[in-house]
Amino acid sequence: MVKKKLAIVGLGPRGLYAAENFITQLSLTEDQTTLELLLFDETGDFGNGQVYSTAQVKSNWINITERILTLPKRDEVVYNGTIIPGFSSYHHWANLNFDKIGSSEPDIYPPRAKIGAYLKERFTSLITPLLLNKTATLYNQNVKSIEVLANNKVRLTTENQNFTDLDEVLLTIGHQSTKLSEQLIKWNSYFKNNSNVHLFLDPYPVKNYIDVTNTQRKAHIGVRGFGLAMLDVMRGVLAKQGTFKITDKHTQKCQFTANKNANTVIVPFSLDGLPPVPKPLNKVIDDLYKPSKEQFSNLEKEIGDKTAQSNAKGVDFLVSAIVPIVASIYTSLPHTLGNKNYTFKQVEEAAFKWITNQNYKHSLILPTETPIVSLINSYVDMATATSAISLDFCVGQVWRHCQPSIYKQLSYNNFSNEVFANIIALDEQIKRYSYGPPVESIQQMLALVDAQILNLEYVNNPEIELSENGWIIKSKNKNIVANIMINSVLDAPDITAVKSDLVKSLLYNESIKIVSDNLGVQTTKDGYLIEKDTENKLPIALLGRLAKGTVIGVDAILECFGDRPAEWAKAAVNRK
Repeated sequence: MVKKKLAIVGLGPRGLYAAENFITQLSLTEDQTTLELLLFDETGDFGNGQVYSTAQVKSNWINITERILTLPKRDEVVYNGTIIPGFSSYHHWANLNFDKIGSSEPDIYPPRAKIGAYLKERFTSLITPLLLNKTATLYNQNVKSIEVLANNKVRLTTENQNFTDLDEVLLTIGHQSTKLSEQLIKWNSYFKNNSNVHLFLDPYPVKNYIDVTNTQRKAHIGVRGFGLAMLDVMRGVLAKQGTFKITDKHTQKCQFTANKNANTVIVPFSLDGLPPVPKPLNKVIDDLYKPSKEQFSNLEKEIGDKTAQSNAKGVDFLVSAIVPIVASIYTSLPHTLGNKNYTFKQVEEAAFKWITNQNYKHSLILPTETPIVSLINSYVDMATATSAISLDFCVGQVWRHCQPSIYKQLSYNNFSNEVFANIIALDEQIKRYSYGPPVESIQQMLALVDAQILNLEYVNNPEIELSENGWIIKSKNKNIVANIMINSVLDAPDITAVKSDLVKSLLYNESIKIVSDNLGVQTTKDGYLIEKDTENKLPIALLGRLAKGTVIGVDAILECFGDRPAEWAKAAVNRK
C-alpha cells in the first residue's frame, strides 16, 4: 500500500476545494493510498479563510451577486472505508431558487461573513471524518519556510515545529502583504511619532479601526483609495453612527440618517479620482450585455489559438476579438448615447480606441472630466436602465461577461511574458467597470455626499502634507485636515515585494521561475512550481494570486472553485 504525506498551506476556499478534489481523486485509485494530510492556516479560519471570516462586520459585502454564486455541491466520497458526506451547493444551502426569484428583482450581494459560514460548514463536514480516522491534522500555525531536500522530500518549518518528510506541498496562501510604498513608510514614521493622529495600513479587518473612528470627538478620516475596499471602510466606520434607508426600490436610491452625536467626515482620494462603476441592478438589465453562445464560442476559439498567441505583439490580440461583440451588443441596446447616429464599424473603432487608451475622447464615451457627483449619478442611471448607455459602460459589462472565457483561454498560454503582462494590466484597468460594486453601494455613497459626511472635493490626486494635527489634504486652493488615515489600496501580486517569510524562503531556496516584474511565479498547467535552471517540476504546487502571470483571473471565489484545484488534484494523486 502506497503512503503519501501531503501538506496544504492556506485553508481558505481555494485550499478547501483543492482538499476536496484530492480526497475525491484518491478514492478513485485502485491501490487506496494511505494518506497523511497536514493542513496549515495561521488565521484558524479553516475552510473560509480571513477574507470570509465569520467574525467580520456585516457591512463587508461580497462583490458577486448571489445569482451567479454557483459554488458546486460535493458528492459523498468513500476513502479507505471512511465515508465523507456530500455537501450542498451554495444556492441549495442558502435556500435560493432563482427560477422563482423574479429577474427584475434587484440582485443581492450578501455579507462575506455569510459566505464564510457556508465555507466553514462545508469544511467541517469534510474534515470531521478525516480527523476521526487520523488521516488529517490541523495546524493553526504560521509556516515560516519551505525547502526541497536532497531526497526530493519537502521540509516545512513553523514557529514551533519542523516537518521534514513531506512528499509534496500545496500552497494556497492567497493575498500576501508586500513592502510598504515610500509614501506609506513616511506616513507610518509620522504616525509613530505623533499621538494626535491614527494610521491604519490595511482596510481589513474593519474592527481594527471602528473603535477609534467612533470615539473621536471629531473624526476627519482620509481614505487612500477610491475603490471597493473604500466602500467597506465607509460602511464600517458609519455602521454605529446612523442608518441607511432605501427610498426607491427601482433605483436603490438611499438616505442616510445620522445619530445626533455623529461627527464624522470621510475624505477618499486616489491617483485618478475616478469612481467604481456599479453593476447592472438586476438580471433583466444585466442580460442586455451578455454575449450569445455563438459569440462566446467564437471568442474562445479566437483567443485560445496557441499559434496566434505566439505571434501576438500586444493587447490588440485580445481587444480585436472583443470589440465586435461590444459593437454588436451596443448597437442593439434600445437607448444609447449618440441616438443610433453611428455605424457598427464606427462603434467598433471607438470601442477599440477607448479600451487601448482610456484617455480617448468620443461622444459615445462619458467624459471623465464630468464633475464627480454627476459622473457617479450617470453611471447609476445606466446601471438601473433609466438613461442612455455610454459605450464605456457597455464595454465594462460585456468584458465582465467575457472574463470567464478570457481567464480559461489565456491561462497557460503561448504569449511572451511582456504581452501577457500587458494583457493582465489591461484587465486590471477595465475592472473599474467590470468588477464594480452593486448599485446600492454607490447610492449609499451618494446619500453620504448629500448628508455632508462623504467629501469628494479632494478625490482626484490631491497634494498631501503632514502637520502636527494630521494629514493636510489639498486641492484647488482648498484643504482639509484628516486626523485619521486608512489605506484601502490592496497590494498587487508582486512576488518579489512580498514580506511573507514563507514566500521569501521559497524564492531563496528553490530559484523558482518568476514570470515578469510585478507579477508572480511560473507554474505548470497542474499548478506545480518550476525550478529556474533545470525546468524540473518541484514537489511544491501553488494555486491562486501569486501565480498571476502564468494564469489570469485568480482572486474571485468562483475561480477558487474552478478547474485549477481539480487539475492539481488529479496530478497530485498520480504523482509518484
